[in-house]
Amino acid sequence: MLTPPYIIDLPSLLEINLVMSLVFFILAISLISLILYLRVHKNFRNQRKDKLEVLLIDFINNYLFNEDFDKPNEINRFIKNQLKTTLDKKVATKQLLVYAENLKGESSAVIKEIFYGFGLYNFLIQDLTQKEWYRQARALNVAYQLDMDIPMDLVDSFINAKNKEVRQQAFLYLIHRSTDNPLGFLDKVTTPLTLWEQIHIENGLKTYEGVPPDFSRWLYHKLTSVVVFNLKMIADYNQYQHIPILLKFLNHKDLEIRLQTIISLRKMEAPEMIPILVENFSKENPQIKKEILITLGEIGLEEQLKSVAPFILQEELDLRVSYLKIARHLNPGGAKEEIDDFKKITMLQA
Repeated sequence: MLTPPYIIDLPSLLEINLVMSLVFFILAISLISLILYLRVHKNFRNQRKDKLEVLLIDFINNYLFNEDFDKPNEINRFIKNQLKTTLDKKVATKQLLVYAENLKGESSAVIKEIFYGFGLYNFLIQDLTQKEWYRQARALNVAYQLDMDIPMDLVDSFINAKNKEVRQQAFLYLIHRSTDNPLGFLDKVTTPLTLWEQIHIENGLKTYEGVPPDFSRWLYHKLTSVVVFNLKMIADYNQYQHIPILLKFLNHKDLEIRLQTIISLRKMEAPEMIPILVENFSKENPQIKKEILITLGEIGLEEQLKSVAPFILQEELDLRVSYLKIARHLNPGGAKEEIDDFKKITMLQA
C-alpha cells in the first residue's frame, strides 16, 4: 500500500510540530489522569479516616466505661477488621493520643493498655528505626505523650540527629523519663542547641517533677549554646550559690557567654558584678555596653554610671540615648545637669 503523497510531502518543520503536539497531548492527558487519581485517592483516605475515627471512639468508650465489654476478644476483632494498613495504625495512634491528653490516672493507663493491645508499640518501634525524620519525630512524640518505655540506646542515637525536630522530641522524651538527671543528655550533645531547642528543653523542665539539676555542671561544656542555656537556667532557678563562678565568666573570651552572664547576674541582683562591669566597659562592644548600662540602671549607683560616660563614643547614638534615660531614672531631679555633663564629656572625644 502506498503512503499518501500529502503526508510524504509534509515539510519537516510541520512534522516536528505534529509530533510535539502529540507528545504534549499525551502528557496533558497523563497529568489530568494523575490529578484525578490523587483526588479520588485522597477522598477515599479521608472517608476511611472519618469512618475509622468513629469506630475508634466507640471502641475506646466501650473499653473505658462498659463493664460487659469483652476486651480481649473485641481487641482481636478490631485489629482483624480495622487495623489493616499503615494509615489505619496512624489514625488509631492519633485518636488514642487525643484521649491520653484529656484523661489522667487509671483512665490514662487504660489508653496505654489499648495501645499495646492494638500492637501499636511494634509500629512505634518500627517508625523509630526508619530513615524518614518525620516518622522518627512522630514516634518519639507518641512515646513521650503516652509515657512509654522505649530502648534508651535508640533514643540516644537521636540526640545529635541532623533534623532539629527529631532532636527536640528526643530531648523532651529524655527529660520526661528521667528520675534524677533530666539534662544528662547534654553530656552527649555535640550539635549546637538552637533557640527553639533551648525553649523546648526549658518547657520540658517546667513539667519535670524531680529535683532541678545543678546547672553549673555544664558551664564548661565545649558548646557555647549549652553554656549560654545553663547560664540562663541558673538565674531562672535562683541558684545563687553559683554567683562566684558567674563573676569569673564576666571576663570570658566568648562574647555571647559574657552577654548572658551579665543578664543572669542582673536577674539575680548580684551587686558584686558592678566593679567588674565598670572596669570592662571601655573594652566591650556596643551590645554588651548597653547591657552594662541597663545593669547599672537597675542595681548600680549614679556615680558608677557617670564613671562609664567617657567611654561612650559620639557615634554610639543608641548608647547615648540609653545613658541619658538611665541617668534620668537614677537622678530624676538632676536630669538637666546630667545631660549637660554628658554633653561636655562626649564633646571632649571630638
